[in-house]
Amino acid sequence: MIRTCSCGEFSPARTEIPRRVLVVDDEPLVRWSVATGLRLAGFDACAAGSAVEACALARQFPHPDVVLLDAGLWDTDPRELLDQIRAMAPQCRFLILAVTGQPLALPPWDALTVVRKPFDLHEVVRLVRAALTCAVHGRRLAFMV
Repeated sequence: MIRTCSCGEFSPARTEIPRRVLVVDDEPLVRWSVATGLRLAGFDACAAGSAVEACALARQFPHPDVVLLDAGLWDTDPRELLDQIRAMAPQCRFLILAVTGQPLALPPWDALTVVRKPFDLHEVVRLVRAALTCAVHGRRLAFMV
């Protein structure tokens, strides 16, 4: 697992302003638990269960800084949704939630981090913080499987 920025400057310190995190997963319990865990960690977390909801939330200001996107959404191709959100929030970082063993048909963009389900919520919080730290440095979080 990668816990540092590719620039080597990861700091676990929280940012002063809560950063907005959008959780997109069609499983209600996953959506709720991840969003609640992120809120408890000090983030401004919101959640969507579909592509339509995700786009509506991504359009709102402030735009999300990080999106946790389920690779197995039932109502859309995750590549299309990722492109739509990236168009609304170009500086956004993405963490892709994928079931262990699930093949991913995503292009090898350098801004993607893959988190395999089942996952440890504390690790997800650390990865969100690392993605935000990398964004501050203008770097990309390295790809993780």
